[in-house]
Amino acid sequence: MNPFITFLQRNHVLARIESAHANKALHLCLEDNDIVDIPPKILDCIQLHTLSLARNKIVEVPLTLNNLKNLHTLTLDYNNINHFPVALKDLKQLKILNISHNAIKDLTKDIGSLTNLETLWCNGCCLDNIPEEIGNLTHLDTFGARNNHIFSLPNRFCELKELRWLTLENNGLTAVPENFGKLQELVHLNLSKNHLQFIPNKISELKKLKYLFLQSNVLFQLDEDVMANLMHIYKINLSNNPITVSSETLQKFTNIVMPGAAYTPRMETNSDSDSSSEDWEDSIDSSEIDMTATDSDEDEDEVFI
Repeated sequence: MNPFITFLQRNHVLARIESAHANKALHLCLEDNDIVDIPPKILDCIQLHTLSLARNKIVEVPLTLNNLKNLHTLTLDYNNINHFPVALKDLKQLKILNISHNAIKDLTKDIGSLTNLETLWCNGCCLDNIPEEIGNLTHLDTFGARNNHIFSLPNRFCELKELRWLTLENNGLTAVPENFGKLQELVHLNLSKNHLQFIPNKISELKKLKYLFLQSNVLFQLDEDVMANLMHIYKINLSNNPITVSSETLQKFTNIVMPGAAYTPRMETNSDSDSSSEDWEDSIDSSEIDMTATDSDEDEDEVFI
């Protein structure tokens, strides 16, 4: 990059940080600034609730970032970070964390320290496992780990009793844990592009589940008894699997999506409107996730920088 442009960009970032500090801003957005090193001056902004550092060139998150004890939302997606930042374990107030699209191989046991997390996105990293300590995140509502190398889930994953949205698309899963049925709040479950050979029986225990995505696995058998226990699910996508299903079966189960199926979208009812809208049905790309919204209990006149 042109040195002069780099100079201007650096000064622009520093000016924004100075302004945030002077105005006691709760929200600071430094996305798309080619930042390599997080400026130390940012540590003066101890009042911050939201810090957005997405789409930069950050390699290392300094340990001193743990000074920002009031952070509720932190976005570090699309950077060059290659390990889970140790500093994050001390950010006990974090509710939303996005580390997607970094070369992070392991969340480490430190993830278990973030017990107030409600949303965790780690799509497109290089994760090859999820630690047992994930079970400490008992307030987690949304977890996305698409496009990784995860081959199994730890047993304690099923302690996420408030989890409603789970997407593990494009990993190497061949099964789910035996106690998967404990995830009673699940509404959206995306297990597409894995290595499942059959629909796990435990899914039938998820009575609030409305959207189930199993396309592009290696399902070779459709058990009608299992399907009969999945009639509460609005949509089950079984496309692109090596199964042959009779036309009679496809006519019987109108919540199946696959070639030849008679899929009929189910009408929303008032009693379950919260979990039947398109917001629950459709997965979105990490680049489209809006992490900059303020907490609902914060004032409308807060300063954004």
